[in-house]
Amino acid sequence: MTSLESVVSEDSWARVVDIFVDALPIEDFGFKNGQLNREGNIPYHPRDLFKLLIYGYRKRIRSAEQLSEACRINLEVMWLLKGLTPSPRKINYFRSNNAQAIEKAHRHFVKLLQGWQFIDGKVLALDSTKIRGQNSLKNNFNEKKIKRHLKFIDGKISDYLDDLSELEDRKPTALLKEKKEMIMDKIEDLQQRRETYQDLDQMVRQSEDGQISLSDPEAKAVIHHRNIVQVGYNIQTTVDSKNKMVVDVFAGGVTDRSDLGTASKRAQDLLEVETIDLLADAGYHNGAEIAYCERRGVRTFIPPGNHHYQKAEGYRKIDFKYDKENDVYICPAGEQMVHIQTFKKKNSKRKYRVKRYGTPACAGCCFRSECTSSKSGRYIERPMHQEHTERNDRRVKRYPAFYRQRQAIIEHIFGTWKRQWQLTHTILYGKENTVTEYILASIAYNLTRLASIKGKKWMKEQLKGLKNAIICYFNIVMLNGASVSHTECQNSSNLTALIACHNSKIWERK
Repeated sequence: MTSLESVVSEDSWARVVDIFVDALPIEDFGFKNGQLNREGNIPYHPRDLFKLLIYGYRKRIRSAEQLSEACRINLEVMWLLKGLTPSPRKINYFRSNNAQAIEKAHRHFVKLLQGWQFIDGKVLALDSTKIRGQNSLKNNFNEKKIKRHLKFIDGKISDYLDDLSELEDRKPTALLKEKKEMIMDKIEDLQQRRETYQDLDQMVRQSEDGQISLSDPEAKAVIHHRNIVQVGYNIQTTVDSKNKMVVDVFAGGVTDRSDLGTASKRAQDLLEVETIDLLADAGYHNGAEIAYCERRGVRTFIPPGNHHYQKAEGYRKIDFKYDKENDVYICPAGEQMVHIQTFKKKNSKRKYRVKRYGTPACAGCCFRSECTSSKSGRYIERPMHQEHTERNDRRVKRYPAFYRQRQAIIEHIFGTWKRQWQLTHTILYGKENTVTEYILASIAYNLTRLASIKGKKWMKEQLKGLKNAIICYFNIVMLNGASVSHTECQNSSNLTALIACHNSKIWERK
């Protein structure tokens, strides 16, 4: 006879997960089935299923079938769940119905890491990774694709009608009649397909981004790499530079251009910091987003990328010099272009104003043929956030070594997720469930990083102290109805863990 306790090694990942989840105030996160009812069977406790998910995502076991099977054949999982064997259905429901609670657990862990000074929130890096969704490319439609299908169907119907007209001139026979019926069936089938595509065309026109997916309605066609298009999600990830810990994960748009402001705001709110240096690649270069970040105290470092110059030869916008003091542009001919109009534009998220500049000197200018072909003359447009964009560009140019930290901060995380943990695709449907998968991966990654930096022994001691503090707190407060002051907490044996509890606002409860 043997025991599972003796089989599972002291430095096992299962032991790290076990003590970590036990040290969390799981009741505060809003997990469902956290309380026992008088009627019905006893439900699985959220702690047990949460442990199973964190263990599985670190060990490349994600599907509910495989997790349920691991509960019966994997010795570490059998020890971790104390012999419980939840069904695949139960695991799926827990993961889908507790998306917000799992995100709260991740944010709580980030606050703990900040309290332990593994995250300082001074320099963050932002990047995205495109992952495949549970929707094939053939079940994703846009206006161009539908038009191509309709054109093909109309062509086939026309060909079949021509064949019918030829058969009408022939002598009627049984074989000819059978052939006519076969052609009519094909035409009827094509007409039904045509009606289906017309309905899809109406759905595409009503959609926000001009595309629809049939299997997973929230999945979108995204450029994966090297112009290869796949249907899935664009996962935005924010990482702290101090110890390369994941701070935040969310699903962004099809491209990165409109997610910079959202990512910076979420990071500021979570870490409760006023100023941040944010590093991102050229895909995030958007003047309206950069201006929004600067107004919130975020200093961006985003390279401008390649400029899309005008197709026709002649003078470009950079050939016109802006005079900030007089608010005019100086054209290559030396004429002043004054402000003549202000109007509003909008990118995918934010509205902004644009000032237009022009000059009547275009009418008799000798360089007009090289400058513009417009009858009304040449105009220059200057967005109101142009100064913010120029400051960002100057920062990147002035501190190239600082900006090069971006890859070292964040790229390793995507390599670990995709190459080692095989998180190249989502196994769930819907944006919220997909984000939940990567939040679970973030928790597992941060735990792994913490063990790598300080060692599993140190981490276990910290988490044990935190666990004992929570148990002591609930015994005093929840059972006796008494309140615990911060002074009493500091008199306890494990000061570091209790301060971390205080930072995570556990002690605010009564």
